Amino acid sequence: MTHPLADMPDRPPGRGPSGTAATGEPSLSMQQRTVLERLITRLVALTSQQNAEVWACVKHDLGLKGDSPLLACHFNAAEASLNQRLAAAQDN
Repeated sequence: MTHPLADMPDRPPGRGPSGTAATGEPSLSMQQRTVLERLITRLVALTSQQNAEVWACVKHDLGLKGDSPLLACHFNAAEASLNQRLAAAQDN
């Protein structure tokens, strides 16, 4: 029988209860995450970038640290950033 580790939290770092970040802001909804993932998939198909690299670029564009979660309040800016990158990739 396995037992949970005593020092391990029951949720990922940076996450509070009920899908909120430690700051109290709501996490991305499933629909928001799906929209961003679809844009990233299209961008990866058009460029030589990898999935993780595109996520890192989005976080950089938003001024987030690499380990900071994307929150619902970041969605509009993240979507705009990805759409801009996608338009540039389609022009090339």
